[in-house]
Order: sequence, then structure tokens, then C-alpha cells
Amino acid sequence: MAKEIPSVGDLRRKAEITDDEIEEATAAYLKDDGAEPFAFKSGHRIDVAKAIEMHPQAKKLLADKATTPGLRRTMVKTAVIMGFPVQG
Repeated sequence: MAKEIPSVGDLRRKAEITDDEIEEATAAYLKDDGAEPFAFKSGHRIDVAKAIEMHPQAKKLLADKATTPGLRRTMVKTAVIMGFPVQG
């Protein structure tokens, strides 16, 4: 049986990733959507742009110029939490 890959949210529940780090990853993407993958202190990294691509609602709302800044932040943060980081 294949080992299940934990999401950022799973790692947060295990206290391997903090809420502050999730906020930092969100802010970094909002500042520069071409930024390098975000590195968590646990050693995990997440490509926020890829996480957004994998989240259809976030992708749709972030492509819409009329989406408010608050909703943009919420969608990026949601995509980060639901995203699957890599170790190392």
C-alpha cells in the first residue's frame, strides 16, 4: 500500500507547520506570484502556484481581476493549507 502524502493542513495539525508559516507562505505569494517554493522550518517546501493550480476555485477566483484582496488572500491560504508539500 502506498504511503499517503500529508497536506500542509495535516502537518499543521501535527504541529510540524505553524499558522504563522502558512500566513508567511500566503503573503509571499501575494507579493510575488512567481516566487520560489516556500520553505517551512520543518524542511517541507510548497510550490504555492502549483497548489493554486490544483485548487479549481482558487484558480478561478485568482484569475478574476474583480476578486477583492481579502478573497484573494483567503483563496491563496486555502490552497496552501490543502496543498501537498515536498520534504527537503
